[in-house]
Amino acid sequence: MKRIPRAAGLLGLTLGAVALNVVVPRELSRLGDPAGRPAPAPPAARGAGLLLVAAGATMTGWAVATHYQAAPQGWAMEAAPTPGYLLRSGPYRWSRNPMYAGEVTVWAGWALFYASPAVWAGLAVVSAAFGTLVPWEERWLLERFGEDYRAYLADVPRWVPRALRRRPTRRSAPVPGRPGSQPPGRGDGERALPLIMTWRADERAVNNEG
Repeated sequence: MKRIPRAAGLLGLTLGAVALNVVVPRELSRLGDPAGRPAPAPPAARGAGLLLVAAGATMTGWAVATHYQAAPQGWAMEAAPTPGYLLRSGPYRWSRNPMYAGEVTVWAGWALFYASPAVWAGLAVVSAAFGTLVPWEERWLLERFGEDYRAYLADVPRWVPRALRRRPTRRSAPVPGRPGSQPPGRGDGERALPLIMTWRADERAVNNEG
C-alpha cells in the first residue's frame, strides 16, 4: 500500500491549516467597502483575540505533532478518512478532537481581533462544519476499532476536557501509641475519665479523715 511520506503530510497539513485559519479570516475581514467596515476592536479585545489565536495554534500544532510521531512510516493512502491508528496520547488524552477544537479557538481569536461580522460568520460556519463532521468520523472509528474506541469514547470527552475533580482526603488508620491517632469517638473526654475518678477517690478519703 502506498504511503504519504511524513514530511509531505506535515507540509500539507501545515499549509492547509495556515490557509484555513489565517488567510481566510484575514480576507473575510477585508470584505465590503472600506468606509463601511466596522471600527477596529479595542486594544483589550485585540489582545484577548491574539491570546486565543496563540492558544488554538498551540493546541492544533500539538495534535499534528502527535500524529506525526504516531506514523513513523507515513500515512497510508486509503479511502478511509481516518488514520489506521487510535491516538490516546498528547492532547488526545483530554479531548477526542483537539485539532478541531484548536482551529475553532483560532477563529474565535480572529473574530475578536478583527471585530468583523464576516469573520464571526466564518467562525459559525467552521464550528457547524466540525460539529457535523465529528459524529460521522466517530461512527467510522467505532466500526474500525470496535471496543477500543468505545472505551475511548467513555473515557475522553468530545471537545472540552473534564474538570479535575478533587478527591476526598482519606483519614489515616490509628497507630497505637502515637499522639493524635486515636480512632473516632475516643477523644480527650475519655482519656480524662481516669483522672476524674482518681480525684473523686482522693476527695472521699479526705472527708473520711475529717
